[in-house]
Amino acid sequence: MKNKIPIYIASFFLLFFLFNCTKDDPNLSSPIEELYFSTDTVFFDTVFTDIGSTTQYLSLRNTSDKEIVINTISLGASSSSLFRMNVDGISGKSVKNISLAPKDSLFILVEITINPNDKNTPFVVKDSIVLNIDGYKKNVKLMAWGQNAHYIDGRYNGHIRTTRWTADKPYLIYNSMQIDSLQTLTIEEGTQIYLHKGSYIIAKGSLQIEGTYENPVVIQGDRLEQHYKDIPGQWGNIILANGSGTHNIDWCVIKNGIIGFQLGALNIETKPILNIHHSIIKNMNYAGIFSLASTVNADNCLIADCGFYNLALLVGGSYNFTHCTIANYWKYAKRTESAVVVSNNFISNGQQFVGPLVNADFANTIIYGDQDDELLISKVSGTDFNFSFKNCLLKVKNTKTTSSEFQNVIINKDPLFLLKEDKRYLLTKDSPAKDKADVEISKIYDIDLLNYSHTSDDKSDIGAYELQ
Repeated sequence: MKNKIPIYIASFFLLFFLFNCTKDDPNLSSPIEELYFSTDTVFFDTVFTDIGSTTQYLSLRNTSDKEIVINTISLGASSSSLFRMNVDGISGKSVKNISLAPKDSLFILVEITINPNDKNTPFVVKDSIVLNIDGYKKNVKLMAWGQNAHYIDGRYNGHIRTTRWTADKPYLIYNSMQIDSLQTLTIEEGTQIYLHKGSYIIAKGSLQIEGTYENPVVIQGDRLEQHYKDIPGQWGNIILANGSGTHNIDWCVIKNGIIGFQLGALNIETKPILNIHHSIIKNMNYAGIFSLASTVNADNCLIADCGFYNLALLVGGSYNFTHCTIANYWKYAKRTESAVVVSNNFISNGQQFVGPLVNADFANTIIYGDQDDELLISKVSGTDFNFSFKNCLLKVKNTKTTSSEFQNVIINKDPLFLLKEDKRYLLTKDSPAKDKADVEISKIYDIDLLNYSHTSDDKSDIGAYELQ
């Protein structure tokens, strides 16, 4: 008798075992063992506060040969959750009595809207989706990064007067914004600017961007999920209106819109001036720079991968591009236009507009891509038409490059770009552009797009990047 456990102690252990094995343990004998989520974590990249996220989804599969009835699929934080859920077309914080046929799956859609707080840096919001069958549970983690922002809404506060934007929080532009006439918007280094779909920046006043190599200003769409990283056309254009004056852009990245910079308008005399240095315009649905009879001075810039034109310089104007890399390997559709078009005319609604091309001077610049002809020069007689290419590498088919406008140019030789995503359009050591730039010009525009000197070895490479 001395080896027998008292009955009340045995009962206690039995109850303890049963209680602790009926909750949150999918390894017991239960239909829940036959249910599998497609992932263990649903992750949302940065979501701006007060702005809904994109929809993420996961699936739940019944691997058994029997129908399984799920008591509940619910959000762990219940009614206080910031997440929203839809289970096979049924929305709610908790969905009950779901039948899942053998070898069948259901889909769960998840979204989130994050409430603002007093933080300037990103913060994390967590929850879970909990599956419950008779007390047995499985869960999937939900995780989202939240970010407060300065909200600029064209319907309410979209008219900008003289001011400075700092890098304390991102700026999110809804329904476009406008810099009013005779006003100046100065954007300090490190500032992040996001535009919602269909939104534009319209500068009737002056735009001044003061980025640095270490802290560039970045302008892009407001969808930050990985899927949207390189999707073009997510927002509109930066429009530099006639009469807006001079715009200075330093160390800026502009990507994934429709047109990077749109300058000028037809039949108006006071054309804008764009001075852009050490900047990147890429992955634009239509054009990198689209100019009508305006002035653009650019050096050490990469203008790449646009659906129609990297540069459309039309109805004349004045243009200087020095130590630029203009490359186009557009991957979203068949491209039919040349990367660079220089013309003193433009046809709109059946009417032809002609203006003097004061100058279009390209020096130490690469113009290349996957088309047979990446440079189109179109002239209508009767007005000035001045252009030059000096120490450039060009992919060109029909232009007579033996004329005096072409000096020391390299024709139709592959520049041998390094096409790795994080170092796209740098030169490789065997590039024909190596050491072929005009050094005297390089001394004037000496710092390349990676903050290196073009002339550190008394020679210089063509393009925006000096080979290291």
